[in-house]
Amino acid sequence: MRRPLLLLAAASALIFAGTALAGGWATVKLSSLPPKGLAAGEPWVVDITVLQHGVTPRDGLKPTVTIRKLTARTTNAVAKESHTFAARPTGKTGVYRARVVFPSAGTWRFEVYDAFTEYGGAKTHTFAPVKIAKRGT
Repeated sequence: MRRPLLLLAAASALIFAGTALAGGWATVKLSSLPPKGLAAGEPWVVDITVLQHGVTPRDGLKPTVTIRKLTARTTNAVAKESHTFAARPTGKTGVYRARVVFPSAGTWRFEVYDAFTEYGGAKTHTFAPVKIAKRGT
C-alpha cells in the first residue's frame, strides 16, 4: 500500500514542479553595445528586445539600463556612482528603447533589468565593462 502512494506523490511532484517553473525567464537582446570611442556626455541609444524563453517578444514591460562606474576599488562590487535609464516601448512588440548617457570618462559596467516579473522571473542581465572617453577626444 505504501509503495503506490509514494509513486503517486513522486509523480505529482514532478508534474507540478514543471508547471510552476514554466514561463519564468526571459532573455534580452541589444541592438548595439556602447561604441568604441563613445565620449562622456554623448548618448548611446539602444533597443532592447525582451524575449520570454528566449523566443517570444514580451510587451507591457518596463525594462531599465543601469550603468555603474568602476574604480580601482570597485572591480565587480557595486560602484558608488550609478545611473538608471528607463527604456520605452518602440511600437514593435517586445522592443524597448533607452537613451543612455555616461556622465564621465572611465570604465563603466552596464546591466539591463528585463522587468519580466511574471512567474517571479525578472532578471538583471550584466555585460562586460566599457571604456568611455573624455569629452572632446
